[in-house]
Amino acid sequence: MRTEEEAKYDLDERIFDLYDNGRSIQYITKKLDTTVDYIVSVLRDVSIETG
Repeated sequence: MRTEEEAKYDLDERIFDLYDNGRSIQYITKKLDTTVDYIVSVLRDVSIETG
């Protein structure tokens, strides 16, 4: 059974993959059944870490 941390990591990775492949945030929201706020926060955190 996966832990919550593993599930979050997997979800974040799927968000990155879809976004990197040019998918819109609205598409990702529907595809992964998550919120726009969550997706934006994930993408913003990566920008801060790499910037």
